[in-house]
Amino acid sequence: MEFLPLFHSLQGRAVLVVGGGDVALRKARLLHTAGALLRVVSPRMHPQLPALAAELRQRAYAPADLDGVALAVAATDQAALNAAVSAQAQARGIPVNVVDSPSLCSVLFPAIVDRSPLVVAVGSGGHAPVLARLARARIETWLPARYGQLASLARQFRGRVKSLLPSVRQRRLFWEDTFQGPVAEAMLAGQPELARRLFEARLAGPAPQASGEVYWVDTGPGDPDLLTFRALRLMQQADVVLSSPCIPSSIVDLCRRDADRIAPRPPAAGKAPCCSLQLTELARQGKRVLLLVAGNAAAHDYSTARDALAAQGIPFQVVPGVGSPATPAPA
Repeated sequence: MEFLPLFHSLQGRAVLVVGGGDVALRKARLLHTAGALLRVVSPRMHPQLPALAAELRQRAYAPADLDGVALAVAATDQAALNAAVSAQAQARGIPVNVVDSPSLCSVLFPAIVDRSPLVVAVGSGGHAPVLARLARARIETWLPARYGQLASLARQFRGRVKSLLPSVRQRRLFWEDTFQGPVAEAMLAGQPELARRLFEARLAGPAPQASGEVYWVDTGPGDPDLLTFRALRLMQQADVVLSSPCIPSSIVDLCRRDADRIAPRPPAAGKAPCCSLQLTELARQGKRVLLLVAGNAAAHDYSTARDALAAQGIPFQVVPGVGSPATPAPA
């Protein structure tokens, strides 16, 4: 990972924009939307920039323009000036972005899907911004506009949920059920008052109880693009992930990032690790346990694990992998 994605709070903070043309205007609009107090420095100004700026300095850039700013943006057509702003900002420990020059940047502007307060950022390390924009366009079509309203509702109740549900696991279960149940459906259907009433009713009800379950997911030929939607959904909701070293990291990394990752016990044998006792122990603790299996296991392996878990009353789901692509016949 070349750049770590972070969300930077700029509300009420000074941000320097060096440049006064169309590119500077685009950056200024985005920064203004984020609540920044813009200090714009340029001998010539786009006529729309003054309305966005908290402070205009219509002259050439000087190093003192960096005083007191939380972020600097160089958006001029002068390579030497952009490089100077970058060097001077970084010497002071100020994050800096130089438009179209990733090597001079300590921070980058991603392509953004704005469903405030839910925001999705897509970056390419500055190397393929058009590809990032195309990815953003795909996400725009998938992510309903009312997700922002759902996130706002969650923000209003977050404190109450935390006080009523002291356990991190209880809160996670509560929010997962909320965002996938009637509350979310009502909000996405354009019924915010109904969503609020349903949310209140959920808070008045009993606290969610953790229910242990085991997910067996075959990874097929090891290509993450061939995982099924069901496999991805279970990988994202598992609390514990068991995977042997033969599982590609490109697949393991698709699991929930805060899930515990441990090796199967006993060590995986071949392509069908069987660790029923370990799965049982973890599921009895109320955890949702994911077992990633290389390739596609035989029906016997499924039934052996299923029988062992069923004897303990533990729910068990199997997700077969997609078969390996057929090899083209020689011409």
